[in-house]
Amino acid sequence: MKKKFLAVCLMLVLSLGAVGGSVAAFADVSLEECDLCFQQTASAILEEGEVNGTYIVTRRTPLYDLNLENMGYVYSFGTGLGEGYAIVICDNGNYVAQEFFKSAANPYTQVEEGELCVYAHTMTYLKSVNGVICDIQTSAPISEESLDLLREDAFSYQTDTNANLEYKTVRIEYVSRSYDVKNLCHGQPRFSNNGWTGGCAAVAGGNLIGYYDRYYEDLIPNHTAGISNGELFIYYYADEYVNNMISTLYSYMGGSGAGISEDGFKSGMKRYCSDKGLSCDFTSLKSGGKLSYDSVKSCINGGNPLVLFLNTYTVCTTMELDTYGYIYYQISQGNHVMPGFGYRNVKYTHSDGSVSDYKYINVTTGWGDPKEAYFNIEYCTNIVSAYKVNIY
Repeated sequence: MKKKFLAVCLMLVLSLGAVGGSVAAFADVSLEECDLCFQQTASAILEEGEVNGTYIVTRRTPLYDLNLENMGYVYSFGTGLGEGYAIVICDNGNYVAQEFFKSAANPYTQVEEGELCVYAHTMTYLKSVNGVICDIQTSAPISEESLDLLREDAFSYQTDTNANLEYKTVRIEYVSRSYDVKNLCHGQPRFSNNGWTGGCAAVAGGNLIGYYDRYYEDLIPNHTAGISNGELFIYYYADEYVNNMISTLYSYMGGSGAGISEDGFKSGMKRYCSDKGLSCDFTSLKSGGKLSYDSVKSCINGGNPLVLFLNTYTVCTTMELDTYGYIYYQISQGNHVMPGFGYRNVKYTHSDGSVSDYKYINVTTGWGDPKEAYFNIEYCTNIVSAYKVNIY
């Protein structure tokens, strides 16, 4: 009888809906599965603890990972023992009560309206303020170095893009190899999606604007683009000013859960640059319906980045030894937009005298991991459009 009573109470209260920020969509995490996991865990644990003659009153608040992807919910409840809380997350498709305390205050009570509850890992509670990960008590931003350490063992929820990835390893044997490589910078802009639903185009545009911020410092107000090291230039990671810029782009591009159209991307980029007293032009890199790699090289050699609109695509990393090497591909069936900041043309001569020609573009993925990768223009991809981007 007790379990049935608990379930009825939960349905009555949770029908009031979620509380808290609503920056990201929750469609990828099943609300019903989270509620069921909490309900079953609460029934079992409270019964084991012999909490009798009490009822549960609860509310739930969306919970986000370090990439600001919705990964579950934090539940507050009351029993005869006092207040308690539970954290339910989606872990590789499985819904688990990662934390459940019968008598402890919800650690996210200090998260204010408009802020997001961020869960790194067990007993590590943070919050997001305007897209910036902060200390939950002081609201001080967490440094990028500290975030990198947290990410090493942080819980995370994979988005639809990452959830549908396939992985493939290709081995190449050769007797020699040659390279034609050019990058616009040593450390390219590597801004990733920070909770903009269907926002890969806005993130790609943000990275392109981030690149030109080196030359037009008012493109991203109050943000320092990077640092010069001799002839090398290394771009800094995103901060609150970068996130504000991408949020503006997302709005200008007509961003929504359905994504951003190519025309929306272009008009949003032009509008943002016009706001800063600059112009933004796009020149197609396709010829005869196919991406021209010579045009890609000319674009990069001329000092301009590019943008790719893709339907089915791969990103990869490589490892090469003296006589053989590996390409590690991640293959996605979805739509995506990525900026390119360099090219890498590798030709392998094999023992029979034949030559394999691999044509890569060095891209910023817009993902949390990897942030930067190679895109093979001729492997498992449909390149819908590709443009040289010039801001002046």
